[in-house]
Amino acid sequence: MNRRICLALIFVSGGAYAQSSVTLWGRLDAGVQYLTGVAAANGSRSNLFSMDSGDAGASAWGMTGVEDIGNGYKINFKLLDYILVTNGMSSNPFWQNAYVGMSGPFGSFRMGRDDGIIKDGTADYDPFYQQHIGMESLVRGANWPNFSNTFSYYSPSFAGFDVGFQYSLSGVPGQFNSGRTSGVQLTYRLGAFSTRAVYQEVRDANGQFSDLFTAQKQFFVGAGFTGSIFKFQAAYTYMAAPQAPASSPRYADYAWGGVTYNALGPLKVILGGAWLHQRNGHGNATLVEIAPTYNLSKRTYLYAAAGYVFNGKNTNFSPVEQPEGSPMNPALGHNQFGLFSGIMHYF
Repeated sequence: MNRRICLALIFVSGGAYAQSSVTLWGRLDAGVQYLTGVAAANGSRSNLFSMDSGDAGASAWGMTGVEDIGNGYKINFKLLDYILVTNGMSSNPFWQNAYVGMSGPFGSFRMGRDDGIIKDGTADYDPFYQQHIGMESLVRGANWPNFSNTFSYYSPSFAGFDVGFQYSLSGVPGQFNSGRTSGVQLTYRLGAFSTRAVYQEVRDANGQFSDLFTAQKQFFVGAGFTGSIFKFQAAYTYMAAPQAPASSPRYADYAWGGVTYNALGPLKVILGGAWLHQRNGHGNATLVEIAPTYNLSKRTYLYAAAGYVFNGKNTNFSPVEQPEGSPMNPALGHNQFGLFSGIMHYF
């Protein structure tokens, strides 16, 4: 009888300490943009002045949930969807994140629709992070992908080191490599300094590395230092798509650097630049940018950003991240200037 009473008390006490929570959150970003040299369908170029959603960070809403199951273990989930404040629509609900996972003394594990490991890995070293004029512009978003059927694991820290692993299943019968992705990450932190290396593979439907921006191998290394007023960040990425057509770029070097002034007041200013070199004569491109923000409150801030892209004769990149072939891209070798301003509100 005493043994049964003790067991009952253990179960009751465990249930009493278990906690769960669900949070609904989001952000709204509305701004205006001015772009020069925008290419039209007939090949002509003109300037564009328009309203936009997501110049400082895509408008989004989502849900996160955590259940404490005791002994340091938690079950969690995340749903994240991007929306357009210009028309209130979502192109594909929860395409950004939709996963469930578990965390504890072993680290954290999750599975579902997840950020690519190189997206999470580079974000900590991207001075502009979510800015529409961002470091993903010169690689057409190749360093900010999301994948389905994904398993992700991140370890706890040991002597300043932590590791991460990611693997995405192809989901195609009899085609193990079709659309498969994989990656590994190593991070070291020491006080205000940190450095990280990430390797990621993304294969096309045939299991090959056939496009430098959509199906490729990437090796990233970045470093950062966060002081009381200034933050410094720098990174380099080697990209390879050996099965790409000879007429397309197969190998590239991509580097960036930035400094953030973040005083105790409401003003923050970011200055940075990026350089892309597509090997074997496929052209270079350089981006320079400055982006000040001013906090109106803890949840709302005003932003502005100005960026200029210098395109080599064989390149056609825009300061706004766009997929290849988009009409927003300038003509080959044409430089492009972008000016953005708006307001961001979190709820």
